[in-house]
Amino acid sequence: MAHLQARGFPVLAAVRSDDQAASLPAGARSFRLDLSEPARIDAAVEEIRSFGLPLCGLVNNAGMSRAGAIEDLPMQTIREVLQVNLIGPVHLTRALLPDLRRRHGRVVNVGSGEGFLATPLNAPYCMAKHALEAFTDSLRLELAPSGIAVSIVSPGQTETSILRDARAAFRALSSSSSAPYRELVDPRGRMADRPGMPPARVAEAVVRALSARRPHARYFVGPDSRGAFLLGRIAPGAIRRLFMRKILGFH
Repeated sequence: MAHLQARGFPVLAAVRSDDQAASLPAGARSFRLDLSEPARIDAAVEEIRSFGLPLCGLVNNAGMSRAGAIEDLPMQTIREVLQVNLIGPVHLTRALLPDLRRRHGRVVNVGSGEGFLATPLNAPYCMAKHALEAFTDSLRLELAPSGIAVSIVSPGQTETSILRDARAAFRALSSSSSAPYRELVDPRGRMADRPGMPPARVAEAVVRALSARRPHARYFVGPDSRGAFLLGRIAPGAIRRLFMRKILGFH
């Protein structure tokens, strides 16, 4: 957000609580948004319009993750992860397209390396990020005649609250996972324990996507993101399976 303000963008920031609003940089305005509930998304759209500002860009960067095997996770949890990471952003984007069209604005979605290369014990998040890739590609083609540019920023592992929560979740899974999945927990936890890059690097890519004269379709952030893209999109399936088995310590 500070990166956008430094470039002169007036920022409307989505928050879920008064504490989040109070922590925003000086000069930033906020509105309430809860992507888990469709009615609250509609209310947020009306609040955005109430500011009376031209909408030049929409950044979909909210996200959540819940660690665990598909067999062990409650269906409600799986639905919640898909709602926040995929359905909610689609809902919000669709509602704001008339506003973006007036200014030939931009849509920037924040994806993940796990949108290319799925990992175990994090399937709902991987599912959502894979689908976000398809949503971005389709939207880019649909909106090209309207002059609305659509990009996706694809970060690798980043030091955010989602990553910190994931580390804690994988530690907890070591004692709670059902027997068939316990051998996956430690290697998957080691993947999460790798140091992440600063969130500022992702913010810089978002600013480029919003301000470039000709924005790219995709912005990779971090070598692990580009590596995941090459493995997930280009490498043969046998190479992907061999890579994941090595990472997970299978023989």
